[in-house]
Amino acid sequence: MTGQDWEASYRAVDNLFGTRPSTLLQSCASLLSPGQKALAIGDGEGRNGVWLAEQGLEVLSVDLSPTALRRARDLAAARRVSLETLCTDFCQWQWPVASFDLVTLIFVHLPAALRHELHRNMAAALKPGGLLIIEVFHVEQLRYGTGGPKDPGMLYDENLLLEEFAGLEVLKIEREMTTVVKAGEPDGEGMTVRFVARRPAAAR
Repeated sequence: MTGQDWEASYRAVDNLFGTRPSTLLQSCASLLSPGQKALAIGDGEGRNGVWLAEQGLEVLSVDLSPTALRRARDLAAARRVSLETLCTDFCQWQWPVASFDLVTLIFVHLPAALRHELHRNMAAALKPGGLLIIEVFHVEQLRYGTGGPKDPGMLYDENLLLEEFAGLEVLKIEREMTTVVKAGEPDGEGMTVRFVARRPAAAR
């Protein structure tokens, strides 16, 4: 989908993917500390970025859709937290280097031709000791038909993540069933792969 497609989807309905944060993200709460800087890629209406802000993190929420980001700011204001937003195509963005304690990618799927560069930029954006949290649809999701891309080349498996982030310390990698939420459609079950990794700390 293009930026215009996503903007049209968000304009058509509120809370396109619900308001609950990722269960993986919530399960990593003990790894987070107030004051850390977080980058939430493809954060949409802010369900994950706002939750991170509620944990005391300084969050930059990046998305293609101005409507989604406006709602993210509204959600942050309603929950009395601060959220910085940036409306841009993160495939064209001048990525910061070694700037974030946390980078998240939650249900964002790109064509294979763009995905490798995205992953490289995400890893490079981490500070030494920084945390990477990814939750995406597994290739087996095609069997469920409840959400996500229909192109298998845009889906993930464990080997792909391990290869793409070979320089990071893997803390978790697992397949997990999840409830797929999308406005206007009944909730369903889907297959995800969850990946948590840390950039090695700088040598002393």
